[in-house]
Amino acid sequence: MLRTTILRHEPDPEGPQPHFDWLLEADPGTLDDDRIVPTFRCSRRPDRLAIGESTRLQAIDPHRGWWLSREVFEEVTMTPPSGKAHVIQSGILDSGPASPVTSMESTVCWSQSGMTMTYRLEALDAGRVLVTRIAPFSSNDEPSLPSANGISLL
Repeated sequence: MLRTTILRHEPDPEGPQPHFDWLLEADPGTLDDDRIVPTFRCSRRPDRLAIGESTRLQAIDPHRGWWLSREVFEEVTMTPPSGKAHVIQSGILDSGPASPVTSMESTVCWSQSGMTMTYRLEALDAGRVLVTRIAPFSSNDEPSLPSANGISLL
């Protein structure tokens, strides 16, 4: 299983607007300090989407894997004008294979709420992804998707 984390960035006044970063682990085979993690900026928290709601993600520079092992609510002061960031949610990610149309479905078990949410991620264009929370498949509807050790869409 892969890890995922949502960060809340509160930059200094001269920095960018406050925002969320969603880190999606793609390679569990390296140490956290050595790993870079695909990261997406978003204005809405993915863990707060209702079924059928969507938000757009913008790919940004990968973050250090170090963030994946931080405790929820741990605050980190960064170099100005980056301000402060803190982990607001973490979870375990199980991704199905990407389809030929550059979309995939992933299920996340969020640690804070204990809720399991299923998302469809669809590539819009270079660096932008639409994430939609969808109803999970029941075992009677569809076979379960095999786990993937990587997120080929991202």
